[in-house]
Amino acid sequence: LPKEIADLFPDSFEDSELGPIPKGWKVGSVYGLASVEYGAPFKSKLFNTDGLGLPLIRIRDLKTHSPQNYTEEKHPKGTLVFPGDIIVGMDGEFRAVLWQGEIGWLNQRVCMFKPLENVPKAYVYYGLQKHLDFFEKTKTGTTVIHLGKGDIDSFKMIIPAIEVMSRFSKIADKCIKKIVENGMQNRILSSLRDTLLPQLISGKLRVPDAKKFIEETL
Repeated sequence: LPKEIADLFPDSFEDSELGPIPKGWKVGSVYGLASVEYGAPFKSKLFNTDGLGLPLIRIRDLKTHSPQNYTEEKHPKGTLVFPGDIIVGMDGEFRAVLWQGEIGWLNQRVCMFKPLENVPKAYVYYGLQKHLDFFEKTKTGTTVIHLGKGDIDSFKMIIPAIEVMSRFSKIADKCIKKIVENGMQNRILSSLRDTLLPQLISGKLRVPDAKKFIEETL
């Protein structure tokens, strides 16, 4: 490592409940790195597919980043999700996802991990993976496995010195931001492709018209 990086790390380890960790670092709950917000129970009878209100982000939307349902309901416990937020589905499979879709409401059985001030988003995002994978592999259920608040409360995280996290943030969070930006751009390009290609093949749209449409959209 370059000297300026190596100097950030202690020269020895010490025992902890998670095994040896760098001296001066500590082990704490996930709440030492992030707050956790839970989705609200929006009324399904108020859902619409006409784009009225805001998208409702459900578990099924975490893979596509494209919610199909919208709602105009203003739930008193509603939590807004923005591009780049870390969200986790709590039923079926447990994966930390960097949201790459529109701003929308967090639905029930989905939670969001919000890094505390001066805590790198990348550190929280990657730090969650081991815990989520453990519970997904060890839980059993008759139909669908569930992740509960009690499970999240048990997450133990290694908390580095603030100087290390600060330097890590300058590098890793730029990568996280780029991942989200690229994902959002890919979704726009895919939508344009799916809209234009059938019309170009059928002859309903000419290439110059398609080019003009793309320029206006982007």
